[in-house]
Amino acid sequence: MRLPLSLIGCVAISTMTLTAQTAWADAHGVGLGVAAGMDYYAAKASASSKSLNSASLSWGFFVDIPLLSTFYISPAAMLYQLDMNDGKGKQAVTDVDLNFKFIVPLGDLKLGAGVTAGVTSGLTDYKGHWGALGYLSYNLVSNLEAFAMVQYKELFSDRAIHNIHGYLGGMFRF
Repeated sequence: MRLPLSLIGCVAISTMTLTAQTAWADAHGVGLGVAAGMDYYAAKASASSKSLNSASLSWGFFVDIPLLSTFYISPAAMLYQLDMNDGKGKQAVTDVDLNFKFIVPLGDLKLGAGVTAGVTSGLTDYKGHWGALGYLSYNLVSNLEAFAMVQYKELFSDRAIHNIHGYLGGMFRF
């Protein structure tokens, strides 16, 4: 038996409408946040050179987009400084990340872990990076949260560069 094309079209449009309404309902809780913290890094130019360990202030902007109550995509931009031991001193660096957070909601408290990948700019060229993160947030009032996040990042470069970022901040939920 063949179904009329108009019936198939009506079913398809109804399915898309229901899916869009479900997606809209799940989209509530998107958050915009800002945070400040510290960046500790270790870099080594070559096997014959000494390691460079240093720290700098760091701050950034974060967006939480909940796809499920336990899974968020979180784009972020972080600014900090690196000294690449090339005679130029500390250089301003920006990381643009895409974080994937797996969340365990415990009432007003949310615990999370995840992975991150992105691009670092401000060095001689754009560099890629990847890493892992830990996340903790607490709902202070109806749509305002305080959060802490720690990230480990390894920068793809001609030398081994390892970053540990620690942030404290606030998030406004829509």
